[in-house]
Formats: sequence, C-alpha cells, structure tokens
Amino acid sequence: MSVNYSVVIPVYGSENALEKVHHSLVSFFENKYTYEIIFVDDFSTDNSWEVLKKIKAYSSNTTIIRLSKNFGQHGATVCGFKHAKGDFIITIDDDLEVHPSQIQKLIDNQKKSNADLVYGCYKKQNQPFFRGLFSGAYKMLAKLEGPQQGKGSSFRLIKSSLTKKLVENHKQFVFIDELCLWYTKKLAFVDVAPNKDFILKKRYKMTGLFKLTSTIIMFSSTLPLKMVTYIGVILASVNFIIGIFFLIKKFLLKIDVEGYTSLIVSILFSTGIIIFCIGIVAQYISQALKALNNAPSYNEDEVC
Repeated sequence: MSVNYSVVIPVYGSENALEKVHHSLVSFFENKYTYEIIFVDDFSTDNSWEVLKKIKAYSSNTTIIRLSKNFGQHGATVCGFKHAKGDFIITIDDDLEVHPSQIQKLIDNQKKSNADLVYGCYKKQNQPFFRGLFSGAYKMLAKLEGPQQGKGSSFRLIKSSLTKKLVENHKQFVFIDELCLWYTKKLAFVDVAPNKDFILKKRYKMTGLFKLTSTIIMFSSTLPLKMVTYIGVILASVNFIIGIFFLIKKFLLKIDVEGYTSLIVSILFSTGIIIFCIGIVAQYISQALKALNNAPSYNEDEVC
C-alpha cells in the first residue's frame, strides 16, 4: 500500500515524551492521510528504546530503529530517510516543541507552492538560553552565505525524491539543510506556532552543541574561507597604500634611518600578498571539503 507521508523522528533522551508524541501524530493523521511513523533512537542513555518497543507492539505502521552509538540528530534523521516509504517525509522533534497539528500547514503550503522542501518557522522557540545562542549564531553567520541559508528548522516536509538523494550521497558529516540546498532552491516557508505544552527532555550536551555549530560553520559553509580571502584583499590594499606613503615620504621628505623604508614596504607588501594567496588556496580547499571521506554518518543496531 502506498504511503502519503512518512514521519521521521530522531530520538534522544525523551522517554517521557515518546508515547504522547506518537499519540498526537496518530490523532492528526488517522482517517486523513496514509502514513507511517519512524523513530530513530540516537543511542539514548535513558529508557527511550524500551518505550519505543512498547509503542511498536501496538502500532503496526510504526518502525523503530536504534543506532549503535550516538551519531547526532542529523545522522539519525538521514537513517530514518533510508527507511521512509512515503511520497513526502516530515521531520519533527521528539519533544512536541511543535505540535503535530501544525503539520497541516506544511502540507497545505507544499500543495500550493509545489516546493521540494517546506520549512515550518517560528519566531520564538522554547529553547534553553545556550541552545538558542548557538542556533542564533549559526543562523546569523549562515545568512552571509545567502538569503535562504540558516532559515530552516527541524520541522520540515521534504519530497521523497530529495531525501533519496541525501541518503545516496551522505558523507561523514551530515547537515541536512545544507545538503538540501545542493540539490534544490525550490524552498517554501510557513509560520507555525510553538507548542506551549512541549515536554522538557534530556538534551544533547552543551559540548556537543558547540561542536556541531562549529563543525557546521567549518564544513558546510565557506564563510571562514571567504573571510580569509577578504582579509587578505583588505590587508594587501591597505599595505599597498601604506607602502606608497612611505615611498613618497622617502623621496620627498628624506627619512634619515637608512633601510627603514625598504624594510617597511617589503614587510607590508609580502604580508598582504601571502595572506591574499592563502585566501585563494582556501577557496580551493572549500571545494575539496565537499569530498569528505566515507566514514558512516549512522550505523543501525536494531530495526523493528
């Protein structure tokens, strides 16, 4: 039987929320669309896997997957894409930060726009301070890369044709929103309301969030490399002007210290040229970063 929608939910430390998440999803989809629910347990340290097995026992259209170690939210989500059979795949967090009833907005927007990817966006998220800080930092820097960069969220609807490409081409480091932009610019955004009754859960550690944010900026963005290039151009230009100034000072005003002008000019010019050349090399490195090694982004331990 064909499936209209597959819901992929990466799970980490959410034993107290999973049954409510499942019930809310069933309540939304039942008698409206054909659907399946896929939970991917990212090696939770609580009883999330036991709760998922309990859900699986009474829900035939639910698939549960446990990863062999913690691979991160994006790796777990791509693992869910691999098992999804729906024409469209919906991703949603495991803490009901966005209530499943908001999925209708994604569906309606996609039908209207025919977009490959529809994001649900909310102005204010129910996030702890530091988690919001890292998220905000990434989005602010990402906007420098392009107007569509950094606008996404983990609440999205994606055409299955696009998720298949992500599964086929995923590498060691996976950042879904960046990978999607490699394949399509047919994006749409719809405002959704955050759920005031979301369930507090065990989050990924702050060190993990910091590592993820820095890795995203370095590996899925050319911003640091562009900054090096721009700094090189600016320094080379400034040093050129300063060098001309010292040359004029040398021949018109006569500097008493022998060799001072030549030393300053050579240092300024060489420094600017070196940094400029590093920036050019950095642009080549940015292309090489797209060909990362084939270390797995996830590994399945159990599938039920």
